[in-house]
Amino acid sequence: MTAAGLAVVLVSALLIFFWLDQRLLWMDEAETALLGRSILDQGVPTAFDGRNLVSQEMGREYGPNYVWRWTPWLDKYLAAGSFAVLGESTFAARFPFALLGLLCVISVYPLALALFRDRWIGILAMAFLALSVPFILHVRQCRYYSPTILCSIWALYFFVGIARGRRLAVAGFVAAVTLLFQSSILNAAAVVVALVPCVLVKRFDAAALRRAALAAAVLLVLNAPSMYFFSPGTSEPRVSTFGENLRVHLEWTNRYTFPFVTLPLFLALALLARRRPFLEAQTWRPFLVLIVFLAAYLLAISAAPWSWYRYTVGLLPLAAVLLAFMCVNVLRWSRVVGVPVTACLLLTALFHVALSSPLTFLNPLSQERSFRAYDVFFPLGNLLHEITRPYAGPMEQLVELLSRSAAPTDRVFISYGDLIIMFYTGLEVRSGQSGRPLAGWPEPEWLVIRSFFAFNDRPAQRAETERMGAWLRSVVSTNNYYHAVPAPWTDAAWDNIPEPHRHWYRVPEGGRPMQVGRRQVP
Repeated sequence: MTAAGLAVVLVSALLIFFWLDQRLLWMDEAETALLGRSILDQGVPTAFDGRNLVSQEMGREYGPNYVWRWTPWLDKYLAAGSFAVLGESTFAARFPFALLGLLCVISVYPLALALFRDRWIGILAMAFLALSVPFILHVRQCRYYSPTILCSIWALYFFVGIARGRRLAVAGFVAAVTLLFQSSILNAAAVVVALVPCVLVKRFDAAALRRAALAAAVLLVLNAPSMYFFSPGTSEPRVSTFGENLRVHLEWTNRYTFPFVTLPLFLALALLARRRPFLEAQTWRPFLVLIVFLAAYLLAISAAPWSWYRYTVGLLPLAAVLLAFMCVNVLRWSRVVGVPVTACLLLTALFHVALSSPLTFLNPLSQERSFRAYDVFFPLGNLLHEITRPYAGPMEQLVELLSRSAAPTDRVFISYGDLIIMFYTGLEVRSGQSGRPLAGWPEPEWLVIRSFFAFNDRPAQRAETERMGAWLRSVVSTNNYYHAVPAPWTDAAWDNIPEPHRHWYRVPEGGRPMQVGRRQVP
């Protein structure tokens, strides 16, 4: 069993760390990396360095002195610490998060053991998480995802410890949830809300309730200041309704996290096998705790202003434990049934697509982001194709062009993607997402118009986009000195986004190219 666990960890390490710097940081990663860089200069995440401004929300992310107040700081300090030790690079930006991702795989084992006291469930749960493509995509990014997943595991582990009166369980729970708050307030709030009904399912006795109340009180005292400080990021206007968010999260969870069809099939099999039961009575309650937690979490997260798969990444280890529990019990009951079922769940998406509805993609081009056969029969094949081949995506091509052709004093306007250019070139860059005024700015040496021009899902952003468009038209119409630079590569704005339904596993082809113009001095 030790050998099996070690083998899972080695496979997971290979999948997480292999060619970690193959692709450039995308916008959200570049935001974290730039703020990490600012920590080394200022001591705290600061949005303005005297030349460039880090913002994707038209300047709403920072307060006085440009101190960052939009999202918690834990991931920024992880990036800064890595830069301090390894120097600035794509690999250094992602390394601490990849390392935490590997710790997530290892941590699933004690969680499964605490719930079910079965070592084989722990080993198989590690395997389910290690081979999960959405999990790998997220932990290979310089962003808060790895800390969120890891802290969610340990929050649930210590929650079980509080119920059983384990020593230091309260302290462990407080530490795990506090670090979760410092990673993502939204994910932390959803975890806390989801644990409330679990108290009833777990049947906390009076002593356990007192321990839980103590933990809640300490958490409130410790995290209330952080919630106030980062309140600008929690005051987003609603873009989607609760019902729309819930529908989308259910669809994504079924497709990429936990195939819902497995639950009625497992329960039906357990009912049919009553004469030769394959479940022990004491295992039903922790099984139900996981189901209730998953359902309550999805309800809680749907109260957010909009929906992203990343908001549910904390459910990936829980789903791994659930699937492992069901598979191990079926295997012990009948290997003839259990082996093919386990293999299908581990390596294919056959169960995931059984109840799925067609996903909505950004545009017809995005249907070429992956290989359809892999999507259903071997999802890991898409990832293996990506990480074993060079990737020259649109931003890789643009960064290479600017690094080769731009002078250090050149200015760049780009409609979307400014943070990536800032991190890799050090040039002065502006875009409509930052909210910095363009009127009065000297005419830039470079104009880059992306296929995805800018966000327009809120009134303020639509107004800013209109102002940006008017400025562009005035610059181009009054200046004949901009000449087109050949940029034939297909432009997919979010090619390295970790959302599994939007991620590009191969270089985009056949779509709209970037428009790049260079100012020629008369």
